[in-house]
Amino acid sequence: MQSLTEFVVLLSLLQGCAYPQPFIVMSDLPNPSHAQSLETANVAANPDRSQRIEFKLSDYQWQNRILLVFAPSTDSSQYRQQMQVWQADEAGTGNRDLKLVQILGTGESQVDGRSLNSASVEKLRQQFGITSEEFAVILVGKDGTEKQRSQTPLDLAGLFRTIDAMPMRQQEMRSRQ
Repeated sequence: MQSLTEFVVLLSLLQGCAYPQPFIVMSDLPNPSHAQSLETANVAANPDRSQRIEFKLSDYQWQNRILLVFAPSTDSSQYRQQMQVWQADEAGTGNRDLKLVQILGTGESQVDGRSLNSASVEKLRQQFGITSEEFAVILVGKDGTEKQRSQTPLDLAGLFRTIDAMPMRQQEMRSRQ
């Protein structure tokens, strides 16, 4: 008889059961191979977590302005404040073709709710000279250049004034009238 440290039962059908359920590997001691199997199963069950995208500013050039928010983690008070500000006027940010990119020291760095791969995060940190412990907000224009940088959260009114003063934005406003 097998040791109680591993008990694996796979059933494809139970007599009298209309909906057969597979059983999960059960163990009373840690087993690295099982941990790996469970992680693989978790990734397969949650494909969004495994699909980390490559982020390149050049992919957004001439289409979007980018607001890069660098923070140590989502627990940072400055990060939380900036996220509250961002959520206050989604119409205004959308009207200005503004995309939010969250770059975190610990946690999921994201754009449009999709996780960024670690190489993209590191490249952004190097490109803008921001460590994983620092908070910074950087506005990148549609031309791909840095337009504004702050070590504190930005309010939307000031951010919108900066964007609305840009020649490209003024042209957009005229063409939308």
